[in-house]
Amino acid sequence: MFRSVLVVLVIVSAASPTHNGDVVDSAEETHCVVVVVDQRESGEFVLSEPECFRSTGEADEWAASAEPAALVQHGETESKPILQMSTSTLGRHFDGFNGTGSSISVIGANCTGGWWNTGPTWANRISSSYNGCARLRHWDLPNKEGMFEDTVGAGTTKNLSFMNNRTESVSYHGS
Repeated sequence: MFRSVLVVLVIVSAASPTHNGDVVDSAEETHCVVVVVDQRESGEFVLSEPECFRSTGEADEWAASAEPAALVQHGETESKPILQMSTSTLGRHFDGFNGTGSSISVIGANCTGGWWNTGPTWANRISSSYNGCARLRHWDLPNKEGMFEDTVGAGTTKNLSFMNNRTESVSYHGS
């Protein structure tokens, strides 16, 4: 009896839903997209719920479609309402070196230093990042705190060295 319950628990906990509702084994690669829908006065991004896919092609197709634009909305921040337009990939973060493995893309309007707290799903997991902005700063702790490492060069994918699997927030900069 105990073994069959344990097997059921393992099977249930190893599965996660995809964009279309199918269940994917968490050992498989997933490629998720989040959209900046607002920015707090502090600079922290308010993001949509992740949309996840089995391939980067599916994730890119969704990100380029009108669907993310439907997520753009007026949001109340600490100071005033802001409308954040989703226009480009600020960064794509991978759990493998050289842009391999599972990924999460952050889609937003500008590279002015706003940041994303990785949350528990991506905390201490990033090994490489594609720079949609000129510079991505990978922080050791949430809210842009602690040590950091930059990746530079818009349009390039760079490996992290001493911050490999140590990033808990990322800020996006134009220079």
